[in-house]
Amino acid sequence: MALLLYLDQNYLSGIVKRKPAFRELEPVLRAAIGRGAVAVAESEVHRLESAARPDLPVLELLRELSAGLTLPNERGAVERNCERRLETILERDFPERASRASDRLDVHALAVALPHCRLITCDAFMADVVRRTGLDVRFRGELFTGRRADVGRLRRRLERLPSAEPRRRLAGEGPRHEALSAQCTWKNAE
Repeated sequence: MALLLYLDQNYLSGIVKRKPAFRELEPVLRAAIGRGAVAVAESEVHRLESAARPDLPVLELLRELSAGLTLPNERGAVERNCERRLETILERDFPERASRASDRLDVHALAVALPHCRLITCDAFMADVVRRTGLDVRFRGELFTGRRADVGRLRRRLERLPSAEPRRRLAGEGPRHEALSAQCTWKNAE
């Protein structure tokens, strides 16, 4: 079964801008998607963050990579608990940090991504917050920051993923991938 990957705005814009580490990651990512080893999921946060930079075709890239797979928009009890834990760490461990709109979006995105995705990208600060909560361990998620070393680590991780075993596609499933989570949906199922 394919692993679910959450790509944050930094990774998507790095690919679009053809930054060196991301330029090396892109063909490996596309190959892993192509062989069914990984699937990329969209979230409502992608749309909100992309609105600030309409000149970058980030959403177009994401839709191409995700093939319509989306994380749930509605937060259930698990996602709300994740959000509370992330917010608690922000307030407790970083009281001097001024509240930022981007932190709110990151918390929301991570609260939804952590329970559903095994591979998760985020900025270094939020990776620290997640690790302090232990949510990455609880959900067996692997975190990757936008630092060059982590981008390279994700590239190597994707290269090592085996191809998904082929099986018959069920009605309502999207192209190339198995149903990855009961809460994930396909926008454009073939």
